[in-house]
Parts: sequence; structure tokens; C-alpha cells
Amino acid sequence: MEYMSTEIRSAREAMTIFKILGIKDVTTDRQRKNGTTVYELPISQVWQTLNPKPLRFATYKAGYVRNVTEGLASPYQINKTKKVSTRTSGYAYDTIERILIHDWEERIIYLAKFIIKNYYKKTTYIMSDYVMDCLREAYVRDYNNQPSNRLPFGDEVQVIVNGHRYNLS
Repeated sequence: MEYMSTEIRSAREAMTIFKILGIKDVTTDRQRKNGTTVYELPISQVWQTLNPKPLRFATYKAGYVRNVTEGLASPYQINKTKKVSTRTSGYAYDTIERILIHDWEERIIYLAKFIIKNYYKKTTYIMSDYVMDCLREAYVRDYNNQPSNRLPFGDEVQVIVNGHRYNLS
């Protein structure tokens, strides 16, 4: 029996994987004109406001690959790094530099491998719409618009696993 290789070797394979996983190209005309491409995953991050933000990544013509998810303080680079030793005025110090990926195909392959490694191979916590609605209701009910109340839940939390409800206190 012959097995299919799991190594991504071309941009075409990366784009096929994006299509299978539901990763969409959400690039605006202006971004495309500047050589930037933005991809949106069908996975959302939920912070304490319970307002899900879709995960987004961008590749830039300059060679950078970044996480540009809405709600981050700033887009952060996910390129590999290298340590560079520098000597100036008698002082020696090390700095970290990003390894730029100048080829478009190599950037897409790197991004596909990064997404699979960090978001599809690790254990994830998937919440249904029902659970999200319950969390929102608990947040609104327990928060009461009081700035001193920072926790969105009371003493008891309900968790639903495989259709079974568990009360945690």
C-alpha cells in the first residue's frame, strides 16, 4: 500500500490544503496591489469579551509572514530567526534577526506548514455555538457592568462535553 507524503513541497499543494481546511484568501485590492496576501482560518480566537475574532495571517512581498489577527496589539512576525553577533565601539552584543523569505512560493509553503503545525496538529478546544451563547449569557448576567467585577462567571461553571453537561464549582 502506498502512502501519500505529508510534506508540503509546492505552492499548489499549500493552496490545496488551504482549500481543504477552509482557509480563505481575504486580501483587499490595496493589499494585493502592494504584494500582500491575507488568509483567514475558519478558527476564531475568543478573548475575555467573548467576541470571536478569526485568525488571519499575511505574507508580504518584502519577505515577512505575520499573524495579523484582529485584536492583537500589533501584527507579529512568524518568520524563523537567527542570532547575529555585533561589535561596535568595543562592545559585543547579540541581536535576533528575522530570516526573510523572498520567494512567494516559499512564503506560502512556510505559512501552510506553520498553520498545520500550530493550529491543526495540537489539541484544540472547540466550542459549539450553544456553548458560546451560554458563555455570553453568563458573562452578561454575572458582569453587571461593574468595573470591579473582572471575572465573567460566578462560582459555578457549566461545561458540556459530548452532549453531557457538567457543573464545576
